[in-house]
Amino acid sequence: MRRPLVKVCGITRPVDGRTALAAGADLLGFVLARSPRRVSARRAAELVRGLRRERRGVRALMTGVFKDAPLGWLLKASRRAGFDLVQLHGAESPRYLERVAAAGFRVMKVIKKLDRAAAGEMERYPKAWAFLLEPPVPKSWRGTARAADFRGARLPARRHPRVGIAGNLSPELARRAVRAAGKDLWLVDAASALESAPGLKDPELVRAFLAACR
Repeated sequence: MRRPLVKVCGITRPVDGRTALAAGADLLGFVLARSPRRVSARRAAELVRGLRRERRGVRALMTGVFKDAPLGWLLKASRRAGFDLVQLHGAESPRYLERVAAAGFRVMKVIKKLDRAAAGEMERYPKAWAFLLEPPVPKSWRGTARAADFRGARLPARRHPRVGIAGNLSPELARRAVRAAGKDLWLVDAASALESAPGLKDPELVRAFLAACR
């Protein structure tokens, strides 16, 4: 089984980005949508530039996370920050995604389903570079050792070369989720489960998550 790439999402401080990169994160996520982890477009650009300057030669993909944002603003913010990847987390249409891709960005579309339903939804977005399966997480699960049954990710992962999973994936749950999703899994993503407080990463949890995924 190949190891999946690992994304640490919801970076709001330079120290959290440095911790994730030092632990071996392959992608960092910066949320420019309503969230306890939200940063402004200006702050995202400052964080990305600073991390790249400090860690010259870093190969991690810097990812901007958006949800139903005005297209023009998304493109402007993504160019300003120098994002390598744009993640669409809302109800964006296939045409919207195509326009983002046509502007020169690789696009990862979030699909809030699993199994055949996810595979069918993915077919609506032929221009997507990657997909992230993130089924809804009940509030009662947050902060607990419960996550979706990611065996449902196996069919979508066989149909597309870049399919990831997310959803309440703490270090404790990550290894179990990776095994359930199968050998074709491309990415594992976590944000809130790696925090000591909303928007603030816990270094020990970040390092444990990276280790568990591998």
